[in-house]
Amino acid sequence: MLIINLLIGLGIFLFGMVQLERGIEALSSRWMKRWLAKSTRDPFSSVLTGTTITAFVQSSSMVSLIVLAFASAGIIPLFNAIGVLLGANLGTTFTGWIVATLGFKLDLATAALPAIGLGCLIQVLAEKNAKIRTSGALIFGLGLLLFGLGLMKEAVANLPEQIDLEQLRNLNAFSYLLFGILLTAIIQSSSASMMIALTALHSGVIDLPGAAALVIGADLGTTSTTILGSLKGSLIKRQLALAHLVFNLIVDILAFIFLLPALPLLMQLLHLKDPLYALVAFHSTFNLLGLCVFVPFLRPFSDWIGKRFLADKQGLLLKDVPTAVPEAAISACQQHTKKMLSSAMAINMRNLRLDAPPPLLSPAAKSLLHTDNEASHNFERRYESLKRQEGELLQYTFLLQQEPLDEADALAINNLLHCARDSVYAVKALKDIRSNLVELRHAISPVLESFSTQYQKDLRPFYQQLFELLAVQHDSKYMSEQLSLLDLKNERMHQQVHQEIQNHEGICGIEADQLSTLLNVNREVWHSGQTLLRAFRHWYSL
Repeated sequence: MLIINLLIGLGIFLFGMVQLERGIEALSSRWMKRWLAKSTRDPFSSVLTGTTITAFVQSSSMVSLIVLAFASAGIIPLFNAIGVLLGANLGTTFTGWIVATLGFKLDLATAALPAIGLGCLIQVLAEKNAKIRTSGALIFGLGLLLFGLGLMKEAVANLPEQIDLEQLRNLNAFSYLLFGILLTAIIQSSSASMMIALTALHSGVIDLPGAAALVIGADLGTTSTTILGSLKGSLIKRQLALAHLVFNLIVDILAFIFLLPALPLLMQLLHLKDPLYALVAFHSTFNLLGLCVFVPFLRPFSDWIGKRFLADKQGLLLKDVPTAVPEAAISACQQHTKKMLSSAMAINMRNLRLDAPPPLLSPAAKSLLHTDNEASHNFERRYESLKRQEGELLQYTFLLQQEPLDEADALAINNLLHCARDSVYAVKALKDIRSNLVELRHAISPVLESFSTQYQKDLRPFYQQLFELLAVQHDSKYMSEQLSLLDLKNERMHQQVHQEIQNHEGICGIEADQLSTLLNVNREVWHSGQTLLRAFRHWYSL
């Protein structure tokens, strides 16, 4: 029964922790994610941000999810993401301080049941108010956490009376280290392992050095979560998992070899007589010292990590960015849509034989034009690829729209979908006249050849300006003015060619079907340009 009560207590504790994390995330995720995106500009701020947020939300897994999403979406670079992840490693040690204080310095039965009852009551009475109901869930989770911890304390406290624990007390530090690694890898929670170590220490099942070795093992075992999550993940997932493993492995080996023997000295320096506080202080200290050693070398360490797994490097995939982080997901959708818009223009330029970039094209615009990975493929494959990208965006945004979104996020998604749709339409308009364009280019008639040459002359600067507008972010007023000018230019080209077709002196010398071809080409070229401009308006939400 003691073992059963221990497992029941662990289950309630873990479930309470999940409820607590969900409540904190619902109340703070919006500002937390925005702060994380803005506060990771250098090594120190990245580490400090990761530590602070994890200490506040008490969930390194939640912070890791957000960091992974932001890094995958390109909001923060790998260098900063590693800094946040290492900072989260220190932030998660605050769980031990909370458990040591609330779990062993208070009467759990007195605190737990009222918290559970109050949390349930708030959720029932505030059913229509999401924020108040979430606060109730948070209080309910805290109550469950304390209740589960109380059950475990009682079970472990009676364990010495039922079982001879002398053999456990005589285990060496390395055995406790391995036990901590295996325990954390199995239950997938370093916080729960810390709670078990504190409970066993409080009940006299193991001594302080044994508990400290167990905690070092738990610190290393927690990397199993990121490793398992990266096995079928993207490049960035594997790189972050490797960074987490290498950091924890080095820090934990050094802590086990050098700091564990110095634990009595540490207690003396910090004036700690309570073994519970000594254990959590030891946990925080070796993680803090590890950060102090790593932060000065964070740049070369990140560069080294950035060179791993390059053999299977792929471009950004939407599926690699979790929809649970809407800010990162929308940013990924923006990049995906921008790539579609750029590809659509590149395909049209190829179709119109405007392949060579104009000499006046800026480096940023040339770079955007040259990012088309399928430039060597034929038209049909590139068009099918563009449609497939639109389908991926539709599937991804369908999942994203299941998440809690504000009005601005919903509007942004809608504009991106329209932009992607118009990008495909712009290519389709010229796809329908591909044979006509080929006919014009290879026409024997000087009249038809002159019109083909005229199209290339007029459309090259038109597409050049579109690439310039897409390459660099501009304010809405400037974009609106430029797109209006391009609208007039597109309309003027259409009308001018139409009039030349009607007034050209050699027009009577061409056949009727060729005249129809000219009119059809003129209409679809205008239509394609108009659709591209509409895509730009959706892109800039004008």
